[in-house]
Amino acid sequence: MAYDMSLYMKWRLADVIAIVVLFVLNIIVSKFKPFERQFFINDLSISHPFAERETVNSYELLVYSTIVPFIAIVLYCILFRFKKNENRYYLLWISMVGLVLSLNITALVTNYLKNWFGRPRPDFISRCIPKDGTPKNVLVLAKDVCTTENLDRLYDGFRSCPSGHSSESFTGLGYLFYFLQGQLRVDLPQNGLYRKLISFIPLMGAALIALSRTQDYRHHFTDVFLGSFIGLIISREVYKHYFSLESESKYSALPYGADSQDGFDDNDNESYKLLDTNRRLNTTTDENINQDSGVTNMV
Repeated sequence: MAYDMSLYMKWRLADVIAIVVLFVLNIIVSKFKPFERQFFINDLSISHPFAERETVNSYELLVYSTIVPFIAIVLYCILFRFKKNENRYYLLWISMVGLVLSLNITALVTNYLKNWFGRPRPDFISRCIPKDGTPKNVLVLAKDVCTTENLDRLYDGFRSCPSGHSSESFTGLGYLFYFLQGQLRVDLPQNGLYRKLISFIPLMGAALIALSRTQDYRHHFTDVFLGSFIGLIISREVYKHYFSLESESKYSALPYGADSQDGFDDNDNESYKLLDTNRRLNTTTDENINQDSGVTNMV
């Protein structure tokens, strides 16, 4: 496929506009008041202490989920030897658009679900500070029993599910995982296992961030699981929008629209040809076996 800058930049301009729209929508949705679900003041699952200091705060999350993947992708595009600078810039641009787009989609989905579910956090009672004499084993509402004057902290206590730290970390670092899987060409037979291990490092970091939310008693384990799932799914689908995920694809390291011959040496080309040949042979063999089985059954 020949490189066509004007055609693909027109397509990606729409994606940039989508990012701006999503960013504005996310700001609006994040300001919505969450659903105030009823609760028991003696519910042990929401009676944990409020952690004043988080293991990974919001600013650190921004670094890990956005800045780290950004720097990693930039460094790769600078250090990798492309035959044409156009593809170097195009890969960098498309990768950045995909990363930012996936993060904005995840943020919007996560904030919407948080406000809709209204699930109390594990430290909700510490946020609420119920008044004396509040009956136990009776469902109550925050507006009736909570004495705290910090209403922002109280309302945020209803935003437990899904975990935003989990969804954002698995989106940003998950996108980097898919990026490394393609760029390091982990599917090629001659490439060592170490390449796959390198590509999994971002996911290990995302898992540590997600689990830290249970240690800080900000989220239940189910919140973390759902957030991680959302992040991985969105990052994968957005990555598929720009790159091929077919392991047999000869051009999986380059985004759609780039010159397919740039950045691949002859050995890589031969390896992909071998993979394609083996796949066709296996397909032909399976078809022959199925045909023979059909004849045998008829007899």
